[in-house]
Amino acid sequence: MSRSVEASRYWLRFDDEASACPACASQSIVPVDEFAIPQDARRRRVRLLSGCRDCGVLFSNPQPSHEQRAAFYGEGGEWAARRYTERLRWLEKKIRQNPSGKKCVVAGGRRDVLFDAIAPYAPVHAPPPGASALDVGCGDGKMLDWLKRHGWETYGIEPSMDVAFIRHQRLSSPPQDHRFGFIVLNHVLEHIGDPLGLLREIAGALRDDGALFVSVPGIDALRQHGDLRYCINGNNHPLCFSETCLRGLLARAGLAVTARLDSQKLDDAFTKGRPLRLRLLAARTARAPVLPDRPLDAAVRALALHASQQGGLRERARRLLPVRMRAALTVRSRRRKTKRA
Repeated sequence: MSRSVEASRYWLRFDDEASACPACASQSIVPVDEFAIPQDARRRRVRLLSGCRDCGVLFSNPQPSHEQRAAFYGEGGEWAARRYTERLRWLEKKIRQNPSGKKCVVAGGRRDVLFDAIAPYAPVHAPPPGASALDVGCGDGKMLDWLKRHGWETYGIEPSMDVAFIRHQRLSSPPQDHRFGFIVLNHVLEHIGDPLGLLREIAGALRDDGALFVSVPGIDALRQHGDLRYCINGNNHPLCFSETCLRGLLARAGLAVTARLDSQKLDDAFTKGRPLRLRLLAARTARAPVLPDRPLDAAVRALALHASQQGGLRERARRLLPVRMRAALTVRSRRRKTKRA
Protein backbone atom coordinates (compact mmCIF):
# COMPACT_ATOMS: atom_id res chain seq x y z
CA MET A 1 0.00 0.00 0.00
CA SER A 2 1.28 3.48 -0.84
CA ARG A 3 2.64 5.48 2.08
CA SER A 4 0.50 8.38 0.88
CA VAL A 5 -2.59 6.62 2.19
CA GLU A 6 -3.52 5.93 5.78
CA ALA A 7 -6.18 3.23 5.65
CA SER A 8 -7.67 0.47 7.66
CA ARG A 9 -9.22 -2.31 5.65
CA TYR A 10 -12.43 -0.37 5.14
CA TRP A 11 -11.47 3.27 5.78
CA LEU A 12 -9.33 5.64 3.74
CA ARG A 13 -7.56 8.88 4.52
CA PHE A 14 -4.77 10.61 2.56
CA ASP A 15 -1.78 12.08 4.36
CA ASP A 16 -1.90 15.25 2.21
CA GLU A 17 -5.65 15.91 2.38
CA ALA A 18 -6.68 19.55 2.46
CA SER A 19 -7.78 20.65 5.93
CA ALA A 20 -9.33 23.90 4.69
CA CYS A 21 -11.38 25.02 1.70
CA PRO A 22 -9.21 26.10 -1.25
CA ALA A 23 -11.75 28.78 -2.16
CA CYS A 24 -12.60 30.52 1.12
CA ALA A 25 -10.12 28.93 3.63
CA SER A 26 -12.94 27.69 5.88
CA GLN A 27 -12.20 24.54 7.87
CA SER A 28 -15.83 23.47 7.64
CA ILE A 29 -15.24 20.87 4.93
CA VAL A 30 -16.79 17.43 4.57
CA PRO A 31 -16.28 14.42 2.28
CA VAL A 32 -19.18 14.29 -0.18
CA ASP A 33 -18.20 11.45 -2.50
CA GLU A 34 -15.23 9.56 -3.95
CA PHE A 35 -14.16 8.92 -7.50
CA ALA A 36 -11.64 6.85 -9.40
CA ILE A 37 -8.81 8.56 -11.27
CA PRO A 38 -5.99 7.40 -13.56
CA GLN A 39 -3.00 6.49 -11.40
CA ASP A 40 -1.24 9.66 -10.27
CA ALA A 41 2.43 10.33 -9.47
CA ARG A 42 1.96 8.83 -6.00
CA ARG A 43 0.31 5.68 -7.41
CA ARG A 44 -3.13 6.65 -6.14
CA ARG A 45 -6.22 5.62 -8.08
CA VAL A 46 -8.92 7.26 -5.95
CA ARG A 47 -9.58 10.73 -4.59
CA LEU A 48 -12.18 12.15 -2.28
CA LEU A 49 -14.68 14.73 -3.46
CA SER A 50 -14.90 17.22 -0.60
CA GLY A 51 -17.25 20.15 -0.13
CA CYS A 52 -17.19 23.39 1.85
CA ARG A 53 -20.19 24.13 4.05
CA ASP A 54 -19.35 27.86 4.14
CA CYS A 55 -18.99 28.69 0.42
CA GLY A 56 -20.31 25.57 -1.34
CA VAL A 57 -17.30 24.74 -3.51
CA LEU A 58 -16.59 21.11 -4.40
CA PHE A 59 -12.97 20.08 -4.70
CA SER A 60 -10.81 17.09 -5.46
CA ASN A 61 -9.05 16.04 -2.27
CA PRO A 62 -6.05 15.92 -2.15
CA GLN A 63 -5.65 19.04 -4.30
CA PRO A 64 -2.81 19.38 -6.81
CA SER A 65 0.19 21.10 -5.21
CA HIS A 66 1.41 24.53 -6.30
CA GLU A 67 4.37 22.84 -8.00
CA GLN A 68 2.09 20.42 -9.88
CA ARG A 69 -0.10 23.27 -11.11
CA ALA A 70 2.93 25.31 -12.17
CA ALA A 71 4.34 22.37 -14.13
CA PHE A 72 0.99 21.57 -15.78
CA TYR A 73 0.08 25.16 -16.77
CA GLY A 74 3.54 26.65 -17.17
CA GLU A 75 5.23 27.35 -20.48
CA GLY A 76 5.99 24.02 -22.11
CA GLY A 77 3.63 22.17 -19.73
CA GLU A 78 0.94 19.65 -20.59
CA TRP A 79 -1.86 22.23 -20.89
CA ALA A 80 -0.02 24.24 -23.55
CA ALA A 81 1.01 21.07 -25.40
CA ARG A 82 -2.62 19.92 -25.57
CA ARG A 83 -3.81 23.28 -26.91
CA TYR A 84 -1.05 23.31 -29.51
CA THR A 85 -2.05 19.82 -30.67
CA GLU A 86 -5.74 20.77 -30.75
CA ARG A 87 -4.96 23.85 -32.81
CA LEU A 88 -2.97 21.81 -35.34
CA ARG A 89 -5.81 19.30 -35.67
CA TRP A 90 -8.28 22.15 -36.22
CA LEU A 91 -6.11 23.66 -38.95
CA GLU A 92 -5.64 20.26 -40.62
CA LYS A 93 -9.41 19.74 -40.63
CA LYS A 94 -10.02 23.16 -42.17
CA ILE A 95 -7.42 22.53 -44.84
CA ARG A 96 -9.02 19.17 -45.72
CA GLN A 97 -12.43 20.83 -45.95
CA ASN A 98 -11.10 23.78 -47.99
CA PRO A 99 -8.00 22.70 -49.95
CA SER A 100 -7.84 26.08 -51.70
CA GLY A 101 -7.55 27.81 -48.32
CA LYS A 102 -10.03 30.48 -49.33
CA LYS A 103 -12.40 29.83 -46.39
CA CYS A 104 -10.12 28.33 -43.77
CA VAL A 105 -10.96 30.93 -41.14
CA VAL A 106 -14.43 32.24 -40.43
CA ALA A 107 -14.28 35.66 -38.74
CA GLY A 108 -15.90 35.65 -35.32
CA GLY A 109 -17.70 32.32 -35.55
CA ARG A 110 -19.09 31.10 -32.24
CA ARG A 111 -17.59 34.10 -30.43
CA ASP A 112 -20.13 36.23 -32.30
CA VAL A 113 -22.84 34.18 -30.61
CA LEU A 114 -21.30 34.71 -27.17
CA PHE A 115 -20.69 38.44 -27.52
CA ASP A 116 -24.15 38.97 -29.01
CA ALA A 117 -25.52 37.44 -25.79
CA ILE A 118 -23.30 39.74 -23.68
CA ALA A 119 -24.15 42.89 -25.68
CA PRO A 120 -27.36 43.83 -23.77
CA TYR A 121 -25.28 44.13 -20.58
CA ALA A 122 -21.92 45.52 -21.79
CA PRO A 123 -20.91 47.61 -24.86
CA VAL A 124 -18.83 44.83 -26.41
CA HIS A 125 -19.70 45.81 -29.99
CA ALA A 126 -19.10 49.56 -29.56
CA PRO A 127 -16.80 50.39 -26.63
CA PRO A 128 -16.19 54.02 -25.57
CA PRO A 129 -12.99 55.56 -26.98
CA GLY A 130 -9.92 54.21 -25.21
CA ALA A 131 -11.84 51.45 -23.42
CA SER A 132 -9.70 48.53 -22.24
CA ALA A 133 -10.54 44.83 -21.98
CA LEU A 134 -8.68 42.10 -20.11
CA ASP A 135 -8.86 38.32 -20.67
CA VAL A 136 -7.54 36.40 -17.66
CA GLY A 137 -6.33 33.03 -18.93
CA CYS A 138 -6.53 34.17 -22.54
CA GLY A 139 -4.91 31.09 -24.12
CA ASP A 140 -4.09 31.82 -27.75
CA GLY A 141 -6.09 35.06 -27.67
CA LYS A 142 -9.21 34.31 -29.70
CA MET A 143 -11.47 36.28 -27.33
CA LEU A 144 -9.06 39.21 -27.42
CA ASP A 145 -8.89 39.05 -31.22
CA TRP A 146 -12.66 39.54 -31.36
CA LEU A 147 -12.58 42.42 -28.87
CA LYS A 148 -9.69 44.13 -30.66
CA ARG A 149 -11.56 43.98 -33.97
CA HIS A 150 -14.45 45.77 -32.29
CA GLY A 151 -12.39 48.65 -30.94
CA TRP A 152 -11.13 47.58 -27.50
CA GLU A 153 -7.58 48.06 -26.24
CA THR A 154 -6.73 44.49 -25.35
CA TYR A 155 -4.70 42.95 -22.53
CA GLY A 156 -4.23 39.34 -21.53
CA ILE A 157 -2.84 37.13 -18.78
CA GLU A 158 -1.57 33.70 -19.79
CA PRO A 159 1.36 31.76 -18.24
CA SER A 160 1.24 28.81 -20.62
CA MET A 161 1.94 30.29 -24.05
CA ASP A 162 3.05 33.49 -25.76
CA VAL A 163 1.10 33.39 -29.01
CA ALA A 164 -1.63 35.87 -27.93
CA PHE A 165 0.92 38.58 -27.19
CA ILE A 166 1.96 39.07 -30.76
CA ARG A 167 -1.31 41.02 -31.04
CA HIS A 168 -2.22 41.98 -27.47
CA GLN A 169 -0.50 43.48 -24.42
CA ARG A 170 0.63 41.06 -21.73
CA LEU A 171 0.10 41.42 -17.98
CA SER A 172 1.25 39.14 -15.17
CA SER A 173 -1.69 39.92 -12.84
CA PRO A 174 -4.79 42.13 -12.81
CA PRO A 175 -3.67 45.73 -12.05
CA GLN A 176 -5.47 47.24 -9.07
CA ASP A 177 -6.34 50.58 -10.68
CA HIS A 178 -9.94 49.97 -11.88
CA ARG A 179 -8.97 50.54 -15.51
CA PHE A 180 -10.89 47.82 -17.38
CA GLY A 181 -14.37 48.24 -18.80
CA PHE A 182 -14.69 44.55 -19.62
CA ILE A 183 -12.97 41.47 -18.18
CA VAL A 184 -13.21 37.87 -19.39
CA LEU A 185 -12.74 34.97 -16.95
CA ASN A 186 -13.60 32.05 -19.19
CA HIS A 187 -13.00 28.59 -17.67
CA VAL A 188 -10.21 29.60 -15.32
CA LEU A 189 -11.63 29.29 -11.79
CA GLU A 190 -11.95 25.49 -11.94
CA HIS A 191 -8.19 25.23 -12.60
CA ILE A 192 -6.61 27.42 -9.93
CA GLY A 193 -5.74 27.18 -6.24
CA ASP A 194 -7.21 30.49 -4.97
CA PRO A 195 -10.38 31.43 -6.87
CA LEU A 196 -11.61 33.96 -4.30
CA GLY A 197 -8.23 35.73 -4.31
CA LEU A 198 -8.39 36.03 -8.10
CA LEU A 199 -11.96 37.35 -8.01
CA ARG A 200 -10.88 40.03 -5.54
CA GLU A 201 -8.02 41.03 -7.85
CA ILE A 202 -10.47 41.23 -10.74
CA ALA A 203 -12.77 43.47 -8.69
CA GLY A 204 -9.78 45.76 -8.17
CA ALA A 205 -9.11 45.87 -11.92
CA LEU A 206 -12.72 46.48 -13.02
CA ARG A 207 -14.19 49.95 -13.54
CA ASP A 208 -17.27 50.97 -11.56
CA ASP A 209 -19.30 50.78 -14.78
CA GLY A 210 -17.45 47.74 -16.11
CA ALA A 211 -18.62 44.16 -16.62
CA LEU A 212 -17.08 40.78 -15.85
CA PHE A 213 -17.96 37.70 -17.89
CA VAL A 214 -17.26 34.47 -15.99
CA SER A 215 -17.90 30.91 -17.10
CA VAL A 216 -17.27 27.55 -15.41
CA PRO A 217 -18.46 23.95 -15.93
CA GLY A 218 -22.10 23.64 -14.85
CA ILE A 219 -22.61 21.15 -12.01
CA ASP A 220 -26.24 22.30 -11.54
CA ALA A 221 -27.17 20.79 -14.93
CA LEU A 222 -25.35 17.50 -14.24
CA ARG A 223 -28.61 15.55 -14.43
CA GLN A 224 -29.15 16.87 -17.97
CA HIS A 225 -25.63 16.53 -19.40
CA GLY A 226 -24.31 13.64 -17.25
CA ASP A 227 -20.63 14.61 -17.58
CA LEU A 228 -19.29 14.65 -14.02
CA ARG A 229 -15.67 14.31 -15.16
CA TYR A 230 -16.00 17.56 -17.12
CA CYS A 231 -17.27 19.33 -14.00
CA ILE A 232 -14.59 17.99 -11.67
CA ASN A 233 -11.68 15.58 -11.88
CA GLY A 234 -8.44 14.94 -10.09
CA ASN A 235 -6.16 16.87 -12.41
CA ASN A 236 -7.11 19.83 -14.57
CA HIS A 237 -10.54 20.55 -13.02
CA PRO A 238 -9.87 20.15 -9.27
CA LEU A 239 -12.56 22.69 -8.27
CA CYS A 240 -16.27 22.81 -9.06
CA PHE A 241 -18.87 25.55 -8.54
CA SER A 242 -22.64 25.49 -8.41
CA GLU A 243 -24.36 28.75 -9.37
CA THR A 244 -25.15 29.30 -5.68
CA CYS A 245 -21.48 28.88 -4.78
CA LEU A 246 -20.19 31.12 -7.58
CA ARG A 247 -22.66 33.91 -6.77
CA GLY A 248 -21.52 33.76 -3.14
CA LEU A 249 -17.82 33.93 -4.04
CA LEU A 250 -18.46 36.86 -6.37
CA ALA A 251 -20.32 38.63 -3.55
CA ARG A 252 -17.39 38.08 -1.17
CA ALA A 253 -15.15 39.71 -3.78
CA GLY A 254 -17.40 42.78 -4.08
CA LEU A 255 -19.09 41.70 -7.31
CA ALA A 256 -22.83 41.30 -7.95
CA VAL A 257 -24.34 39.12 -10.67
CA THR A 258 -26.22 41.15 -13.27
CA ALA A 259 -27.25 38.38 -15.68
CA ARG A 260 -27.09 34.69 -16.38
CA LEU A 261 -26.47 33.75 -20.01
CA ASP A 262 -28.39 30.55 -20.57
CA SER A 263 -29.59 29.68 -24.06
CA GLN A 264 -29.74 26.77 -26.46
CA LYS A 265 -27.99 28.94 -29.04
CA LEU A 266 -24.93 29.28 -26.80
CA ASP A 267 -24.94 25.55 -26.02
CA ASP A 268 -25.20 24.75 -29.73
CA ALA A 269 -22.25 27.03 -30.49
CA PHE A 270 -19.89 25.82 -27.75
CA THR A 271 -20.89 22.41 -26.38
CA LYS A 272 -22.76 20.59 -29.16
CA GLY A 273 -26.10 21.48 -27.62
CA ARG A 274 -25.37 20.15 -24.13
CA PRO A 275 -25.88 22.47 -21.10
CA LEU A 276 -22.30 21.97 -19.87
CA ARG A 277 -21.49 25.54 -18.88
CA LEU A 278 -22.59 28.14 -16.36
CA ARG A 279 -22.17 31.70 -17.68
CA LEU A 280 -22.65 34.81 -15.53
CA LEU A 281 -22.11 38.54 -15.90
CA ALA A 282 -21.16 40.58 -12.85
CA ALA A 283 -20.34 44.16 -11.88
CA ARG A 284 -18.69 45.90 -8.94
CA THR A 285 -20.94 46.64 -5.99
CA ALA A 286 -20.48 48.56 -2.75
CA ARG A 287 -23.26 46.64 -0.99
CA ALA A 288 -22.40 44.29 1.83
CA PRO A 289 -22.49 40.73 0.49
CA VAL A 290 -25.60 38.65 1.14
CA LEU A 291 -24.28 35.10 1.29
CA PRO A 292 -26.51 32.10 0.54
CA ASP A 293 -27.71 29.78 3.29
CA ARG A 294 -26.51 26.17 3.00
CA PRO A 295 -24.46 26.90 -0.16
CA LEU A 296 -23.23 23.30 -0.50
CA ASP A 297 -26.74 21.88 -0.90
CA ALA A 298 -27.06 22.68 -4.62
CA ALA A 299 -23.94 20.73 -5.58
CA VAL A 300 -24.78 17.79 -3.28
CA ARG A 301 -28.27 17.63 -4.76
CA ALA A 302 -26.87 17.60 -8.30
CA LEU A 303 -24.50 14.75 -7.40
CA ALA A 304 -27.31 12.75 -5.78
CA LEU A 305 -29.61 13.12 -8.80
CA HIS A 306 -26.79 12.09 -11.11
CA ALA A 307 -26.01 9.02 -8.97
CA SER A 308 -29.68 8.01 -8.90
CA GLN A 309 -29.65 7.98 -12.71
CA GLN A 310 -26.69 5.59 -12.68
CA GLY A 311 -28.43 3.13 -10.35
CA GLY A 312 -26.94 -0.27 -9.55
CA LEU A 313 -24.61 -1.32 -6.76
CA ARG A 314 -22.72 1.97 -6.67
CA GLU A 315 -25.89 3.95 -5.97
CA ARG A 316 -26.95 1.57 -3.17
CA ALA A 317 -23.47 1.81 -1.63
CA ARG A 318 -23.64 5.60 -1.90
CA ARG A 319 -26.83 5.69 0.15
CA LEU A 320 -25.70 3.17 2.77
CA LEU A 321 -21.93 3.56 3.32
CA PRO A 322 -19.77 6.48 4.52
CA VAL A 323 -17.64 8.16 1.85
CA ARG A 324 -14.30 7.02 3.30
CA MET A 325 -15.51 3.43 3.45
CA ARG A 326 -16.63 3.53 -0.18
CA ALA A 327 -13.25 5.03 -1.11
CA ALA A 328 -11.39 2.20 0.64
CA LEU A 329 -13.53 -0.38 -1.16
CA THR A 330 -12.85 1.35 -4.49
CA VAL A 331 -9.09 1.18 -3.80
CA ARG A 332 -9.33 -2.54 -3.08
CA SER A 333 -11.46 -3.15 -6.17
CA ARG A 334 -9.06 -1.32 -8.46
CA ARG A 335 -6.11 -3.22 -7.02
CA ARG A 336 -7.80 -6.54 -7.74
CA LYS A 337 -8.53 -5.49 -11.33
CA THR A 338 -4.90 -4.41 -11.79
CA LYS A 339 -3.59 -7.77 -10.48
CA ARG A 340 -5.91 -9.72 -12.77
CA ALA A 341 -4.77 -7.64 -15.73
